[in-house]
Amino acid sequence: MSNAPVCDVIMLAWNKRETTQRCVESYLLHTQLPTRLILIDNASTDDTAAYFASLKSTPFCEVLTIINVENLGFVRGMNQGITLSSAPYVCLANNDLLFTDGWLEEILAVFAKYPQIGLLNPNSNNLGARIPDGLSLEAYAAQLQAINTGSFVEMPDCVGFCMCVPRKIVKEVGSLSEEFQPMFFEDTDYSKRISRAGYLIGMARGAYVWHKEHVSMKQLSDNGESVFMKSRSVFQKKWGQVSRVLYVTPSRRVEPDELDACIALARKGYYVTIASSQLPDPPGLPFKQYDRLVHYGISFFRYRYMPQLLLRAIFKKKKYHAVVAAPSSWNVFFKLANLRVTEPGEALNGLR
Repeated sequence: MSNAPVCDVIMLAWNKRETTQRCVESYLLHTQLPTRLILIDNASTDDTAAYFASLKSTPFCEVLTIINVENLGFVRGMNQGITLSSAPYVCLANNDLLFTDGWLEEILAVFAKYPQIGLLNPNSNNLGARIPDGLSLEAYAAQLQAINTGSFVEMPDCVGFCMCVPRKIVKEVGSLSEEFQPMFFEDTDYSKRISRAGYLIGMARGAYVWHKEHVSMKQLSDNGESVFMKSRSVFQKKWGQVSRVLYVTPSRRVEPDELDACIALARKGYYVTIASSQLPDPPGLPFKQYDRLVHYGISFFRYRYMPQLLLRAIFKKKKYHAVVAAPSSWNVFFKLANLRVTEPGEALNGLR
């Protein structure tokens, strides 16, 4: 390689050679920046290791292959790659992805535009951007990039199918936590740790990577259910249950300070629903009106009458942890429904 890698891409495989080969070929075809591809075989019993060993470096991609004699699990396998990495950026990539032109360029451009970002996903089908009927993967990705170049949206957590992190964050926060060995919730934990360190996390909306999903998990006994439950228990003991907040605006519109308060709550890990009787169309317009970064942890609910809002709060399947509302005679009904009520001025300090 004539140029130093700008990103080390770590790809871990455990069997599924055909899927892995398709992923690697897609990566080599659609990644034009100089990178190092760190391929780790986790003691496959098919010919995946032989395929990895056959790969050669190209002018734009240095290939480094690690063949493990035992299955280290996802977390330790990825950490093995992180230890070997040295480029300015690190990307943890599943072996069931299909890449598209410009995916990495767009991610690095968003990092450069927003230096406060600590962790990024590309846009993807498993983040809601599913390819419309009649469009190819490449055509859809090109459309998204044209519309969303340089666009960043915050998310409550990043998803581990393809996560990019700057080297400085790896040095500060460390690698994946082996509390979650062999897999599951290590990505959510990493998101929380980076967020707690003061960085933003989210998605580069103009970069698109398609994800097949659950390829390796299907090889586990009971499809990984017991491993999932164990890791979830570890995560909940460490971080607590997912908390949801209903933020009722005292006026008929969402004011800038109210939106800022909700963004601050979302960055603390809450899922926030902003309820107002006069939301604009589309409801998420306040982000644009007030020049704020869009946060996918914030949703909006337009109600006509207070009883409608009460019914939503009481009977919502995923229950609210708290209601943030100005003093009102209606608050007694929230309390009767065993919902904690906090005034807006106290919300940021009083919810935990």
